Amino acid sequence: MRRTSEHRAAAGFTLIEMIVVMTITAILVAIVAVFIRRPMEGLVDTTRRAALADAADTALRRMAREIRAALPNSLRVAQSGSTWYIEFLPVLAAGRYCEQSDCGSTPLDTVGGNASLSFAGPAPALSPIPAGTEAVIYNLGVTGLDAYAGGNSVGLASIGASSISFSASKIFTYASPGRRVQLIGPPVSYACSSGGTLSRIWGYTKQASQPVALPANASSAVLADFVASCAVDYTQSAIDQNGLLYLSLQLARAGETVSVSHAIQINNTP
Repeated sequence: MRRTSEHRAAAGFTLIEMIVVMTITAILVAIVAVFIRRPMEGLVDTTRRAALADAADTALRRMAREIRAALPNSLRVAQSGSTWYIEFLPVLAAGRYCEQSDCGSTPLDTVGGNASLSFAGPAPALSPIPAGTEAVIYNLGVTGLDAYAGGNSVGLASIGASSISFSASKIFTYASPGRRVQLIGPPVSYACSSGGTLSRIWGYTKQASQPVALPANASSAVLADFVASCAVDYTQSAIDQNGLLYLSLQLARAGETVSVSHAIQINNTP
């Protein structure tokens, strides 16, 4: 009898006991899962929404930072199908030129033209000079005063201690009331496609008409994907020489949707 009791004590648990324990464990796991599922789903949804909101806000702020530095009256907006295109000429540096001979050896000559131009104050800070840099005076975005068409722009060759030199002699028909000369780089565009992406486009030659497709030899980079919709509205006031660009971007992913809007004030004083 003693050997039988010792044998039973060392035998462990039976199959029935194991099944009962597994069943109870499964029930407990199911109960716990019911209570944990909703909080976990909420956490995942919140994380996804935060990621979408951050992507949209970062993209719009990047655009705003660049567009605020655009050449006055160079911002162009066009829509082709479900894609909005925003184009501008970035200002790399600026200064004030001389109009009188006592200000420099080569003041602005609106009749005979200039191969170089003296400036007042410190030299424009631009070293080295990027390829495709141009000098622009009094850009109004109209015929004869449109940097895209080249009526008031010329290639920049060098920057000296008191003057800038051009790649060719240029007649600037109209002087700037503020004697401003801006040094600009090649155009930059943003393309926002509903149901697609928001992309930055650069490295292409400026054109008189705004391109509404990826220009030849241009480079592009995606700023935001999962774009559900986007809208652009640009209002320009000729009286106070200011413009207002309104951007609305909506991103959607895995059932989550985030909408972000941003207004950018544009200084169009030439």
